[in-house]
Amino acid sequence: MEHITLFTDILPEEQERMRVCFHAREMTFRNGETIMEYSSSMKKIGLILYGRAVLNCCDAEGNQHIIDELNKDAVFGEPFLLPTDSQHYYVCATEETRVMFIDYEHVIKRCEQACHHHSQMVSNLLQLTAIQSRQQNERIYMLSRSSTRKKLMAYLNALSTEKHSKDLKLPMSYTALAQYLSVDRSAMTRELKNLEEEGIIKKSGKQIHII
Repeated sequence: MEHITLFTDILPEEQERMRVCFHAREMTFRNGETIMEYSSSMKKIGLILYGRAVLNCCDAEGNQHIIDELNKDAVFGEPFLLPTDSQHYYVCATEETRVMFIDYEHVIKRCEQACHHHSQMVSNLLQLTAIQSRQQNERIYMLSRSSTRKKLMAYLNALSTEKHSKDLKLPMSYTALAQYLSVDRSAMTRELKNLEEEGIIKKSGKQIHII
């Protein structure tokens, strides 16, 4: 599948004009800094230019969960609104991360000049929304597995399919992975050891090979 970004099929010179037209601005965030907090209407889109971030959810009891990981070219914000009545959602940098913010209303408004690059961006945004919906469905499948072992294997197999390789490097810490899969970290560590002893995987740090 073709890798889609917000600026796919938009020429560099057109991108520069759009940055001005859409009131784009860039900011750099350090590890642990909050990039965006979700509300009922944020009116902006965030695009990760480099770095990595995670979308966190904090429920009414104060429990924190990782909802999604966001890498280069990932888009978040207004088009992907989440229910905020009883949960607090926010995007947090996990390393130095640079983000471009774009006013959402400038994207969805009809361009008076009917610019091709404007229409292309809207098309890209729709495709990104569909991709994110599919990824969330994959995550629901992982979380619906009946055991820690099955959740782990569902995640590793999905990562292997995405990378087209059985040699994997986990994109997050084991603590973050346990949060992402909603499992106990100690139980997950035991299952990883069992999988290795059974010859299903080989593991060295965050490097995992599926046999």
